[in-house]
Amino acid sequence: MFYSDESVIDYARMSRKKSNRISVGEGWSFNAAEDHSSSRRVSGNKIVRLRMEKRKGKPTTILYDMEGVPDMKALAKQLKNLVSAGGTTKNEKIEIQGEHRDRFRVYLSDEGYEVKG
Repeated sequence: MFYSDESVIDYARMSRKKSNRISVGEGWSFNAAEDHSSSRRVSGNKIVRLRMEKRKGKPTTILYDMEGVPDMKALAKQLKNLVSAGGTTKNEKIEIQGEHRDRFRVYLSDEGYEVKG
């Protein structure tokens, strides 16, 4: 397939900016200034616990003991979209496929949650 010079992505020129970005894993960055507004923040003392389990040899990130979380399904959808992974909500837990504790810790802290684990 033939590409014009304008459509070719130059990966050598791409670099991670260090300004207000937080590194949350290999190849990922999170820019709190661009991605979140203060209107989306959760008020009050919200606590979420994180852990990682291996299921059938694959990592699964689990959020549990979510005290004061108003809508677990909406939070699960936001987290799945953040990491582009599948997951489910069952038994008062959110299960997301893959190892995402670092990214979730940064995201939930920015949203006003207290993250443990």
